Amino acid sequence: MKFDLNLRSQVRTQLRSLAGEMSTWQSQTHLVDEDEVTQLRQAIGQFRHTSARASLTLAGVDGSGDFPSLSYADTFIYLSVAQGVMYAADRLTGLREVPPGLDPLIQFCWLPMNRPIAQEALDRTFTELAGMPMLEVIRQSDYRALKAQVSRPVSVAELHRQLIRPDASDTGNLAIQLRSTAEFGAALRLIQGERPLDYVLVDTTYSLPLLSNRTNSLFYEHLKRLCCVEARHRDIGFFALSKSHGLPAIEKLEAIAADVTGAVTKAQAEHWYVRIPEAQDGWSLSITEGRRLPPVGAVTYLVKFHRTTPVLRLDMDRQYWEMRVLGETEAETRENEQKIFEDLDYACHDQRAYGYPYPIKAAHDRSSLTRVEREAFRKQIIAQAVQEGISPALFRDASKATGHG
Repeated sequence: MKFDLNLRSQVRTQLRSLAGEMSTWQSQTHLVDEDEVTQLRQAIGQFRHTSARASLTLAGVDGSGDFPSLSYADTFIYLSVAQGVMYAADRLTGLREVPPGLDPLIQFCWLPMNRPIAQEALDRTFTELAGMPMLEVIRQSDYRALKAQVSRPVSVAELHRQLIRPDASDTGNLAIQLRSTAEFGAALRLIQGERPLDYVLVDTTYSLPLLSNRTNSLFYEHLKRLCCVEARHRDIGFFALSKSHGLPAIEKLEAIAADVTGAVTKAQAEHWYVRIPEAQDGWSLSITEGRRLPPVGAVTYLVKFHRTTPVLRLDMDRQYWEMRVLGETEAETRENEQKIFEDLDYACHDQRAYGYPYPIKAAHDRSSLTRVEREAFRKQIIAQAVQEGISPALFRDASKATGHG
């Protein structure tokens, strides 16, 4: 885009207005009163910097793909990738990768604009990514029970029939569904694997976007909650850790945490956490107003592992929390929380991801497709199609052909 003087003036005017709206919004969000500050000071917990663990095994999961990888005529080809890695505590080297881990989960999906055929193809892909039939995922997951709490009871068959299956050309929605299904499919395989695990970590949240919808849902929502069910049965902490907490005015919370932990400034505060309060706690956190936090069926924490990394959001299954974290006394609950965050802190000491659990970073690095890898997959698809008699001319990349690539 070329900017003339008039356009530059318009841009500056819009940016001033934009910045003004941002400033107004930020200034409106504040801790309401001293009572909330007092409650926060009592709720913020601390945990020790943890550089040694005798026994600990963690797994990380992340996903990627190419959405779409190619298109031709009225059809689209999608590529989904997920990777799960396992690490164990080692007294000499810190975290040590546990071989062989989990084979990369790679799945191609061919979707034509013919809706019935596309839906069948998408269901086959979901089944392959999950590693089990879709109806079994819905039946064994506790998503149906959670939906009944906030909406109405729905049968397994109806939930399956009313799943949202985007059209073949709806690349944005398909990208979310395919990537998420691949990630939770990899997580489920790790949870159900033969090697005992203490924690399985995923880079996401426990949010369930369509839980309050009377009939519709997304398949990965069921699969996410099935991971929770299976993890509970095996006494595994299945935690969703997000780098984006989505909360305003977080610096005010950090300032209070700095005071509680004895840090000189908020920028130096580390190794602290706070559980987002709920109705039964008798107080609320004003910066979460208007947000569904914690999500239904979950407990949410804000945690700071290291001063150089941002505050992270950690979601855990509510039933797991009630079984393994909630104690008979507040002191017992604190002790259980500290144990978990110290375990995770042990995984945060790799220089490549300091202050962030390295197994998730490792899974991300291995699952992320480079441009060269995407091109290689595209060439393989075309080569195989040509062998089947399809003209390579159909696979032209329109954006490159018109100078937009």
